[in-house]
Amino acid sequence: MLGQARDRRWPGRGPGAFTIGAVAAAAVAITSAAWPMSGSLAATRSRSPGPIRSKASVLYAKPPRVPSTRWTPVPFQRAQLSVPRDWFVESKDFFSCYGKSAGMIFAGIKPHIPKSGDCHRTTNFAWIVPAGHIPPGISHRKPTAVINGLPVYRVPSPNGSVVYLVPRLGVRVGAHGRLAKRVLATLNRSALAAVLAKGPDSPVPAHWVGREFGGVKFATPRGFQVSRAIQWATCGTGVDPHSLDLINAKKPPAALPCPYPLATAGGIEAVHGLTVVTGKFAAKSVAESYRRCELRSGTRICLSTGTGAGGLLGSVLIFSVSKPGHHARTFLLLGLPATGAQARAIFDSISVR
Repeated sequence: MLGQARDRRWPGRGPGAFTIGAVAAAAVAITSAAWPMSGSLAATRSRSPGPIRSKASVLYAKPPRVPSTRWTPVPFQRAQLSVPRDWFVESKDFFSCYGKSAGMIFAGIKPHIPKSGDCHRTTNFAWIVPAGHIPPGISHRKPTAVINGLPVYRVPSPNGSVVYLVPRLGVRVGAHGRLAKRVLATLNRSALAAVLAKGPDSPVPAHWVGREFGGVKFATPRGFQVSRAIQWATCGTGVDPHSLDLINAKKPPAALPCPYPLATAGGIEAVHGLTVVTGKFAAKSVAESYRRCELRSGTRICLSTGTGAGGLLGSVLIFSVSKPGHHARTFLLLGLPATGAQARAIFDSISVR
């Protein structure tokens, strides 16, 4: 029944096959690290951050000065680099800056700083950008190095920087500063690459739970906490850690005053979780353009045009699910952490009723 999830034992595998709906929200001036934030309205569940997008937003914020001993992956398209958690993540739609920050990683954009504002590029920085022209026959040449199974080819770069072309992933990666070699040594395939890779469906673990919501069948880990709401009212990525959020959008999305996120690598790190949105205002809630579609065993899956974008968008895969020839009424937001193995299993379990 629409709006209710029915838990049952998953009998077997199903077929399977991503940007984030922009919440019409007023920006709140940040004087401290006000992220994450949860918002609650009448008839809505108080939830942790959900989608927000800001075109060319420039945030000058002072992050907490806690030394980072842990590194976390920052993805762009099919590639990722790992950097210290306190590094800022810069992307096409969102730019964060603090003069004394430890470092920056540019996801999908060249390592340049906007001219407006009192901001400077840090000593340590890295970047992942589309490969551009790939010389024909390069795969037959001896690579400069092989990093995590990926042949890389060094290309000319500015003084003090190291830049590699990665043909298999269709990107160029670069780094500058004393951590450059360590950062480039973390090059790997992103979780998104694992989820969208061709090949047989991933088997659903026996201890997972099969569910049905909004006319869509899928499986999730038994440990996911299930919650329900009747209105989209969030700021952030739209996915809660280890949670299955089921939203039957009977009301228009709430226009919350969303503070800008502190876009550090640790602050926007992807989490395991799934959000399913259906109902009258589902499309308006997850207001994206879905142009890349495919049929998988009788299920039409369309990825958001923001698939693989860097920054805040890099932590989720958002897509619509429908029967062939029907308009999409159900939308899913899937967290993309770690290797993507768990997300792949969820993705491959999806089918229409």
